[in-house]
Amino acid sequence: MTPLEELRWERRRKLQVREAFSVGLQRHQRDADDASVFYLACADYLLQGQRRLVDQDKRLAEMLKARVPAAQTEDHRLIDALFDRLRQAQDATDAFAVAVDAYRTGSGTDHEAFEAAAGEYLHVIVNVLGARSHSLRHLTTVLFSVEDWAHIVARTPEFVDEEQCLFTAVQRAGGEALDPASFSATRPTGAD
Repeated sequence: MTPLEELRWERRRKLQVREAFSVGLQRHQRDADDASVFYLACADYLLQGQRRLVDQDKRLAEMLKARVPAAQTEDHRLIDALFDRLRQAQDATDAFAVAVDAYRTGSGTDHEAFEAAAGEYLHVIVNVLGARSHSLRHLTTVLFSVEDWAHIVARTPEFVDEEQCLFTAVQRAGGEALDPASFSATRPTGAD
């Protein structure tokens, strides 16, 4: 796999876990059973994946900012908008991490409060950030080499092992009905 294919693979897997988590939240709210193992497995995967996505996109934006001529003001506006969305993504991820920790330890976040925090986090990631994803492909295809993509992706054997462990934990916790591998890896259309 090329580094760009690796990046796309990572993001597809994160999208699959996000979709399984979203369905699981709806299903478990209806069934009112204890879903804490599934919830925490999904949260652990999504927190790791979102932090990684933010780091990767920061490297991408920093490299573009340095390479795009200052006269291309519209492109610089798009890069700055990406930095702003990355700050929003980091803030949402940090807030969700607090809710996850409280739920895991039982210190202030009950089942319903966690579900509300998870729903808000998914809303921000999908509808606020995902719906306005950056359109910088016209720059990245021209300005980035395979080596640049390898730097952006920053894939290591340790990451591969960690990602597989986290993904497997979601699969085990979700069972066949909520196996993220069974969910579509395409971006939803018409997000709010």
